[in-house]
Amino acid sequence: MIRPTSSALFSSTKATGSTSSTKDDGAVQVPLYRAEGLFSVIKPLDWTSSDVVSFVRKMLERDARERGAKPVRVGSRRNKSRIIKVGHGGTLDPLATGVLVVGVGKGTKELQSYLTGSKRYLATGEFGFETNTLDMDPIANITQRAPFEHITLEDLEQNTLPKFVGDIQQVPPIFSAIRRNGKRLYEQARQGVSQEDLKIEPRQVTVHSLKLLHMDGPNFSIDMECGGGTYVRSLIRDIAYDLDSVATMTSLERTKQGQFTQDTALPRDEWSPDNIYDAISKFNAQR
Repeated sequence: MIRPTSSALFSSTKATGSTSSTKDDGAVQVPLYRAEGLFSVIKPLDWTSSDVVSFVRKMLERDARERGAKPVRVGSRRNKSRIIKVGHGGTLDPLATGVLVVGVGKGTKELQSYLTGSKRYLATGEFGFETNTLDMDPIANITQRAPFEHITLEDLEQNTLPKFVGDIQQVPPIFSAIRRNGKRLYEQARQGVSQEDLKIEPRQVTVHSLKLLHMDGPNFSIDMECGGGTYVRSLIRDIAYDLDSVATMTSLERTKQGQFTQDTALPRDEWSPDNIYDAISKFNAQR
């Protein structure tokens, strides 16, 4: 799998479509992009968000070369204006799937301004055990086990879930990208530093809606809409604590990010320069 290192760029410049330019000698210069702006994809399972960025960039670089443009690679000391710029907004973990918004060209500077608003997720959890990552990451270790047989559907749906709607206090997972003492929390966690050592403080997050979709023994699924900065893994942990048990998130799918939804996001088998540029052009036409 491709492992890129670039990250999204943020500002508020409006993206526009690319046009050809003419050199001093009168020759037409082929543009790097057919269009610039935003579109969304369905991030595959086990891909990082940066994997998506790298894959799309390489695809658009090939397209540019085939059209006669002359892009240069990221990190090249040559003309930086010839670099194909691709970024993402709203990182999804490798074990999560769903809507990921991608910016191309000038669209990389629009990501923040167009991703305001709520996010929606479908998540599944399992009562009875908790891992140090709060999910099923291959590096995860089980840190707690607790009974769950006493939990009823009524307890979960009517008594507990309503407590987690609105503005709530939430302690982020230690395996997260939050910085503390100049390092990401997950970097310190991998070095053996515990959550107690770091004394991670709770922060206020907003949950707009929270609905139980299914419960079967220790397994349950929820549909939630929330504001930025909310950790679904922490929410599932705290739901279990309220029920005198423990739980771990077993899957996560983002179904909405700002104004982008699953309906228009490109699945992996539809990633192509034609489809990407078509999606960008449609988004530009709608705003």
